[in-house]
Amino acid sequence: MAPRYRNLIFDLDDTLIASFPQYAAMHQRIATELGLRVPSLDELADYRTTWTETLAHYWPDTSLEPFLARYEEVADEYVYPAIDGILAAMHTLREREHRLWIVTKRSSRRLSARMQAAGVEESLFEGIFPLEQQPVTKPDPRCFEPVWDALGGRAVEESLYVGDRREDMLAARAAGMNFLGVRSGPEQGKTFGADTPNTHILESAADVPDWLLSSHVLHNERPCPPLF
Repeated sequence: MAPRYRNLIFDLDDTLIASFPQYAAMHQRIATELGLRVPSLDELADYRTTWTETLAHYWPDTSLEPFLARYEEVADEYVYPAIDGILAAMHTLREREHRLWIVTKRSSRRLSARMQAAGVEESLFEGIFPLEQQPVTKPDPRCFEPVWDALGGRAVEESLYVGDRREDMLAARAAGMNFLGVRSGPEQGKTFGADTPNTHILESAADVPDWLLSSHVLHNERPCPPLF
């Protein structure tokens, strides 16, 4: 019997790998070294459309070149580990014949290196689509077009998106796809609001295999209507 959600699409940062603590520490360190205003953790959690746009929001009217140069020097000192239990969970899902995908706002720069350092095997995934491979990034639902292209059609009813941010939820719902939120990111699930029921918010993506076997999913799950 085919699984209820044949296609499981995951966000990457703070969904599969624990990015934010190291990301924040690195940015605060570089800001201190360069004499820039040090952004708070709340500010650092507010990731914009792209990384450079995010940096420009922290330091408007400031050249980003010194920051970018220093980042290149120290970035590899900061290893983003896998979310606890995620490796076993991904293998379990593959064994159950789910097709796994990644759709992320991360650029292709260091994507493979970050996954390799975390021990998250790229071979587990049918496709990994960074920022550059999406026509528009989240929360625009067109971010999923590379997945639909690979599948030969918009398989929204048999697909589920798993992510840690409200923009992940907005993208999935705008695409007409069900969404599963996780509390492992800096938003800690607090921004999903009433649009995501408690039955669809987990502590981490490591809990996805058990959630898929719950009676709620097996007997009651229906396609989610778009928010817009």
